Amino acid sequence: MNRRELLTVSGTLFAGNILTQGFAATNAIQSFTETDSTTSSGHPLLLHYNENSLGLSPKAKNAIMDSLSDVNRYPDSYISKLQNVLAGTFQITSTQVTLGVGSSDVIRATINSLGYKAAQHKQKIQLITPDPSFFLAASHAQQMNIPVVNVPLNSDYCMDINAMKKIAANFDGLSICYLCNPNNPTGTLTPSATITDWVTQADANKCFFMIDEAYAEYITDTSFKSGISFVREGRNNVIVLRTFSKIFAMAGMRLGYGLSTEQLAKELVPFMAILNISIPTAVAGISSIQDIGFIQQSKAMNSNSLTATTAAFDALGIQYLPSQGNFLFHQIKCDPQQYIDEMKKEGIIVGRPFPPLLQWSRVTLGTPEEMNQFLAVIKKFKKKGWV
Repeated sequence: MNRRELLTVSGTLFAGNILTQGFAATNAIQSFTETDSTTSSGHPLLLHYNENSLGLSPKAKNAIMDSLSDVNRYPDSYISKLQNVLAGTFQITSTQVTLGVGSSDVIRATINSLGYKAAQHKQKIQLITPDPSFFLAASHAQQMNIPVVNVPLNSDYCMDINAMKKIAANFDGLSICYLCNPNNPTGTLTPSATITDWVTQADANKCFFMIDEAYAEYITDTSFKSGISFVREGRNNVIVLRTFSKIFAMAGMRLGYGLSTEQLAKELVPFMAILNISIPTAVAGISSIQDIGFIQQSKAMNSNSLTATTAAFDALGIQYLPSQGNFLFHQIKCDPQQYIDEMKKEGIIVGRPFPPLLQWSRVTLGTPEEMNQFLAVIKKFKKKGWV
C-alpha cells in the first residue's frame, strides 16, 4: 500500500472509528491489538521530534533530482528565487527574508546580533522565555553570557504574557522576548490579542520580540494572527521565525527563515554564513511551499490523527492539552524517564522530559497507522497504571 492509499484507507477507518466520544470511542480502544510497535523495516517509530511522517513532497523530490545537474554552480540564483517566493507568499519584499540552515540558524544569528549590539552600546541585555518552551533561544543566549529569565506558563499552560511583560518593564536594558506560538512542547496557542497588545505598546528600544511560529501552518484556531503583521507594519524590534522542518517534511534538509524589516535583515547578515542554502534544498523549499496539495494532505493527516488520538485519550481518561501543532502533550503517572524507556522497549521513541512539567509527555502525531500502534501501547500502559 502506498502513502496516499494509507492516508485514504487507514486514515479514514481510524478517524471513523474514534471520532465520536463515549461508547464508540471505548469500543475503538478495545479494538487496538497489543502488537510489536516497530515498523515493517524493524526500526522504531520516531514520534519524538515533531517531524512529518509523510516524507518529502513528491514535487520537491522531482525538483531535487532535476537540480542535481546544477550543483557544480553556486546557489545564488536559487537562493534569490526562494526568497522571492517567500516574499510573495507573505506580501513582503525579498530583502526582508533571512534564510537559515533551519530556523535555529536564524535564532542564533538574531541573538548574536543583538548581543553584539548591546555590548557595543554597553547596554544591559536579557532573554525572557516561557518555561517550558523550545530551548534553543535560551541555549544560545547562555552561550553569549546573556542572562535568561524563565517564566512559568499560566494556568492554561499558555505563555504568561503579563508576567513576561512585567519582567521586561522592570529591566534597565534590552529584553529579548522569545514567544513560541503555538508553544512547544505544550501545543497551546497564546491569544494573539494578548501578544499584539504587548508588541504594539512596548518600547522598541527596550523590547525585541522573537516570535517563533514553527507550527503556524497547522493552526486551526481562526483567532490566530501571525506576527508577520508586525513585520508588514515596519517594526524593527520584531522577527518572525518559520521552518520547512514541520509541515513541509524537510527536517533533514535544514531550511528555515526569519521575516523582519529590511534594516533588521541587514543587521543579521554578518552573523549568517554566506550562500548557506544548497541548490537542492532551495528547490525543495520552493516546490514544497507551492505544492498546495501536499500541504492540504499534511494538514488532513495531522487533523485526522489528532482527533482520533484525543478521542482515544478521552475514552481512557488520559488528560491532554489542546494542540495547535503536530504533537500532543499528555499526562503520565510514572517517572518520565521510565515512561520513555518503556515506550522504547515497545519500539516507540517519544519526547524527552520537559521540566518542570515532569508528569507530562509529548508525542508527535504521525500517520494513522503509526498512531494506531502508539495507542495500542498506551492501552497496555493504562492497565499498568503508567498513564
